Amino acid sequence: MNVYSQGVFHQMDMAIQSVINIIHTLRAEDLNVKPTQEKMSIGELLVHMSVLCEADFLIGAGASEEEMDIFYADSEPALNSEDIIHSLTKHYTALKHGIAGLTEEQLLTPTTAYWGGTHSRYEWLLDTQAHFYHHRGQLHAMLVHVLQRDPKVQLFE
Repeated sequence: MNVYSQGVFHQMDMAIQSVINIIHTLRAEDLNVKPTQEKMSIGELLVHMSVLCEADFLIGAGASEEEMDIFYADSEPALNSEDIIHSLTKHYTALKHGIAGLTEEQLLTPTTAYWGGTHSRYEWLLDTQAHFYHHRGQLHAMLVHVLQRDPKVQLFE
């Protein structure tokens, strides 16, 4: 794995662990809390986050919309903390192994997502990091502003 990808994963390791630590602060009933009626509940957001790393890798690899629909149907965990943590760890590991298996030339080669966005595989990796951080921020805000509970989890080094 190249030095740039290693740096991204160093930061992602902490982000993944911080979400696992946040999950450990939740009660089962917290997963059903839906701060905004037409948006995801805390649990639905965590389910999405748990598969996001591998999903974004597959999108960057050129997976079709139909292939992604199948991936989500087969991969999304049950709505409980244990299954969500297992899924998060599994799909993050898949991303790390997938990126590690790419040559530098492959990392720099542009690919196009099924909706038309075109980036190099390295840029897709950066998008994945941004995507995960975005949802981690949403999750933290839901806990602090809706549940009125600061999980007291370190989010940055």
